[in-house]
Amino acid sequence: MTARLVLAAAVALGALALCPARAGAEAYLRVIAQRAPVHSGPNSSYREVYFAERGQVFAVLERGTRDYWFKIELDDGTSGWILGDMVYPFEVGPPGEEGVFTRIGQAIKGAILGPSPVGYASVGLSFSAGVLDGEGMYLHIFLGGLGFVLRLVPGAVIGPYAGLSTGAAHIRPKVDNFVDKNETLMALGAGGGFEITFKKQITLRLDARNWSLFNQNHASNSQEYSGGLAIFF
Repeated sequence: MTARLVLAAAVALGALALCPARAGAEAYLRVIAQRAPVHSGPNSSYREVYFAERGQVFAVLERGTRDYWFKIELDDGTSGWILGDMVYPFEVGPPGEEGVFTRIGQAIKGAILGPSPVGYASVGLSFSAGVLDGEGMYLHIFLGGLGFVLRLVPGAVIGPYAGLSTGAAHIRPKVDNFVDKNETLMALGAGGGFEITFKKQITLRLDARNWSLFNQNHASNSQEYSGGLAIFF
């Protein structure tokens, strides 16, 4: 009987040694370099798709078969490879007893929101549509020009910004408008809004601006409320 107990204990210890250290644990890594490039493949010759900052944590999807590379899941739902010398791997067990609102917030952020691509993008294009002081009923107004955007919280998932622009506005009355005339005015706009970044770098813009339209004879103010998409490269 004693021999059987010893044999059973030895088998049980051997099974524990072969099992993962923590049941249900998930593999993660923390960036320990000041700034670490994430590549499209497990080699530094692959294209850089993201730059991870010190302290960021990512889930590990797989370990490279050559050298010391990890495939990680980025916050926008895409993936990339990062060099193991720049990170600290660790495991996390099943989630603890967190508050219901905390879990809901984490679930929403993990499911639909992602980091802003502004920090590593070179070019951004914005497409939007909305209303300009209700004039759409009577006029076609075409705005064009140049401007700049000041992002108040760079890289935030929901990032506020302010903007200033100048250019020209071409006003063309509709066929049933016999009051306004066809003309081109100088335009000066100031305002701001929010950029909300979702998975796959899909960015929604919500804008509000005040436009001053003027020439040497008269001036007027109009308010713009618009929304659209921003694409970053």
